Parts: sequence; structure tokens; C-alpha cells
Amino acid sequence: MPHSLKRSLAALASLALIPTAVAATRVGAPISGTVTNTTYSSSGAFHGAVDIAGQCNVDPVHAPFPGTWNVTIRTTGVVCNGNGSGNQNEAKHVFADGFTFRLWHFIKTDKSYDRTCTNNCVLGLVGGTGNATGPHVHMQLDKNGTNSTSWYSGYTVKGEFLSVDETVGNI
Repeated sequence: MPHSLKRSLAALASLALIPTAVAATRVGAPISGTVTNTTYSSSGAFHGAVDIAGQCNVDPVHAPFPGTWNVTIRTTGVVCNGNGSGNQNEAKHVFADGFTFRLWHFIKTDKSYDRTCTNNCVLGLVGGTGNATGPHVHMQLDKNGTNSTSWYSGYTVKGEFLSVDETVGNI
């Protein structure tokens, strides 16, 4: 085989090894507020999520990106400062690769039900359901029980104020 043909075939074969670009899902802030926690909490314990503080039972919690959201309501009351571990209301989106994105601690409203959001639809109001010390939205990406911090690293830092739909990170 001539050298030029070998080189051409080698070049084409190497293209197959180049990973194709995957469209990232941009995560927008579900509320306007200050980031109060990211990778580590103030106690130094691993947190592995982004918390954004808001006004309890006032601020609407928007879906941070379009998609199918499964909503689990564990408490129907207005809870602003915690009601015990395992009692947090949750909205989650499951990706095809097995990662799950979760929003926790919101208060149930008439909009808190399983649905597909085409834009930043409202899932509830800011609350403090579950293991919470105050009203906020907890945003977490996990797979098989392990939290991923890569989606917000380099995008969001503790103490930063975010406006609703401002970029928190990318998945």
C-alpha cells in the first residue's frame, strides 16, 4: 500500500478515537438568592451540593432546566426551619446516564406534581423541609449515592448572589 494511502487511512482511523462533543445541560438558579453552601458546609463536613437561600413560602422555586421532573411530597405543611431528616420535599430529574439531579426543601403548592417542564416552570415555594436549618433550595447531582461536584465547580462559589436563571453550572 502506498505511504500516502496508509497515512490517509491512519488519519481517518484516528478520527474515530476523538470523543464527540456532548451538549451540556445548563443549570440555572431556581431562585434569586445567596449561595450559602457548596462542596463543604461551614462545619467542614462534605456537602457536595449548592444551597441558595430564599424567603420561606414567598419565593417560587423554578425548574433549573427543561425536562421531566418527578416530585415527591413528604410533608404538606409550611416548614421553614426543618422537620427532620427524610421529610424533605424533592423534585428530581433522572438523566439517561444514571445521574439524578435533585432539588430539596421546597414547600408544596398546587404546582408541585410530576410533569415535564419546557421552560423554567415553578415546582413549589422556598422552604426548609427535611434536615434544614433555614429556608433554601438544595441542588444536588448524584449517581449511585455519590454526589458529584464537577457540575458547579468553577461556576459558583459560596457567598455569591445569583439571580433567578443565572448559570449555577453545567451537567
